[in-house]
Amino acid sequence: MDRQWIRNRNRRTEKYSDGVNSFIDVARHHVNSMNEISCPCKNCQNLFWHSLEVVYGHLLKFGMSVTYDIWVYHGEYMTGRGLIPLVQVRTNEVNSSLSNMIEDVFRRMDGDKEPIEEENYIMGNEDSIMGVAATNHRANVDNYERLLHEAQRPLYDGCTDFTVLTAVVELLHCKVDSQWTNKSFDRMLEIKRRMCPKPNYLPESYNACKKMLRGLGLGYENIHACINDCVLFYKEHEKKDKCPFCNEPRYKHSERKQRKKAPQKVLRYLPLKDKLQRLFMSRHTASATRWHKDKRIEEEGVMRHPADSIAWKEFDKTYAEFPEDPRNVRLGLATNGFNPFGNMSTSYSLWPVILVPYNLPP
Repeated sequence: MDRQWIRNRNRRTEKYSDGVNSFIDVARHHVNSMNEISCPCKNCQNLFWHSLEVVYGHLLKFGMSVTYDIWVYHGEYMTGRGLIPLVQVRTNEVNSSLSNMIEDVFRRMDGDKEPIEEENYIMGNEDSIMGVAATNHRANVDNYERLLHEAQRPLYDGCTDFTVLTAVVELLHCKVDSQWTNKSFDRMLEIKRRMCPKPNYLPESYNACKKMLRGLGLGYENIHACINDCVLFYKEHEKKDKCPFCNEPRYKHSERKQRKKAPQKVLRYLPLKDKLQRLFMSRHTASATRWHKDKRIEEEGVMRHPADSIAWKEFDKTYAEFPEDPRNVRLGLATNGFNPFGNMSTSYSLWPVILVPYNLPP
């Protein structure tokens, strides 16, 4: 559907009025219990809820937010085959979209020569796409086929609500939210396997679920650390049993003979390089990395995205070559409980450090 009317500055035209009416027709099927919808006008920006009549008035008076051309808050869903109403989405549509995104990542490894538009794959020319994918992921072709199979295979014969992959993701999400132990999660899987019709394909254990998700790039590395935070036992220190600075032992002391020593402190690291590469290996996320350049609407005095901030613009002035290519990824570092000088009263030692890509749309 053509939605150029959203950017029409003259809101008195028949085209704009017809566009607003088409939006209201879609949104009226997704009202809340109070018969209200979120208002996408330039003032409300989907933050406030009003009746259909009020929203209609806002859109005529203030105009619709120019970046809201996919009505995700009003019943639309983006799949690999385009835009469809959310009310019509079934599990097979979601699974098909997931399959399409996985295929994007691995398409070039199997010699598929289908041309891909440059605006979708923002990694340079086709040769560089093939080179990066082939170099870093050719060994994972079998893993891709397994993932694709699990994304399409029903949880049991005749099941239309869950595939094996979607079931595992939801169960693990529930495990984290409810703080289940690994033992209780294994027990729950055992019961569910008995409850589901036979044959079913639910994994047997928590470890089997984790193994499946590692194929999606959701695994992490354990890196041993000094108990006093002096050093990581990594690279040149990887083989050492004591900290080279404070001489503290790397492993916990035990009177019993252990087959595997337990480290005193561990850093859990989610590798960054692979995740940055994956931003450019799916058409869905690759085009989003340059949204700030291609689709962002600049308006004086209004900040809707980090690209509107003083810090972003000052960075562009300081490093003039960096913004010349909008594909370059800007990352913001966020941490909760960062204690660089050890002067906080708490002794708690689990601090997440998170990198957030700022290129992506709001």
